[in-house]
Amino acid sequence: MRGEAAEPVSIREALAAAEVSRREQKKIPAVAAGLSLVFNGLGQAYNGQFVRGVLVLLGSLLGLFVLIVPGVAIWLWGVYDAWATARRMNEGLVPYRETSALMIVAFVVVWAVTIFLLSAASAMLLVAMGLEGMV
Repeated sequence: MRGEAAEPVSIREALAAAEVSRREQKKIPAVAAGLSLVFNGLGQAYNGQFVRGVLVLLGSLLGLFVLIVPGVAIWLWGVYDAWATARRMNEGLVPYRETSALMIVAFVVVWAVTIFLLSAASAMLLVAMGLEGMV
């Protein structure tokens, strides 16, 4: 590097290079679908859609609470949506969003807290129902 002068680069050239670099990044649709299958909504977080992932999580849990079929349907739709969105991002049909490790960890924390709170609420409901029958 000694003695070499840096070439001036225009902002336009730098933005064009960044756009090409960003277009070369690819999502793996099978990973998005697999993550969403294991933790409903995690595939959306992988795709950079944190809020959408939380909505899929809450929708599927609410559906499971009301009736099993709607919850499973929303969960399976979330798996398909994660796969399709990753594929569309790769094709340039949907704006590409970066995968953030922090968002994925945050989503798993939200998932775990939600499951814990629902478990605690159901346990308290069962205890309350049991105590009511004893009185």
